[in-house]
Amino acid sequence: MALNLYIAYGIASDQTTALRLQALGAVNGLNVYVPPSYTRTSAQAAVDPQSESSLRAADVVLGIITSAISESCRQELNHAKALGRKTIVMAEPGTAAQLEPFFPGNILIIDPADPAQAEFGIVQFLKNTELEQNAKTALLAIGTLALGLLLFAPQD
Repeated sequence: MALNLYIAYGIASDQTTALRLQALGAVNGLNVYVPPSYTRTSAQAAVDPQSESSLRAADVVLGIITSAISESCRQELNHAKALGRKTIVMAEPGTAAQLEPFFPGNILIIDPADPAQAEFGIVQFLKNTELEQNAKTALLAIGTLALGLLLFAPQD
């Protein structure tokens, strides 16, 4: 049975990273859902129906947040938490500080000055997650790629 991964991303510009991760996940035999970009442009009152269904089916939720978090991403992450889904959020230092109170212990700070700390955090998250070894290996690959994509993304 394939692992179901949901990728919540902060704002529309983070979608490129999320779609690259989706492609990598597919190659590694994962079912990966990335919400459409239109969900990042409005202040919706609730998670859209397709995202709701995908969150319910998800084994793991990965948040990718660079400069800001949209209301829909916040709702997706809160909903994942309420559903009891294993959730890890990769964020840049300024954003991570804002998110830590809501997701204690599940925030990985992506700091270009110390990428090893984020890599260590990915490994620790997977050690503490009850998943099959092949699923952990695939998630480690995706997490490491996400780290690389976020570290080397052009700065605006």
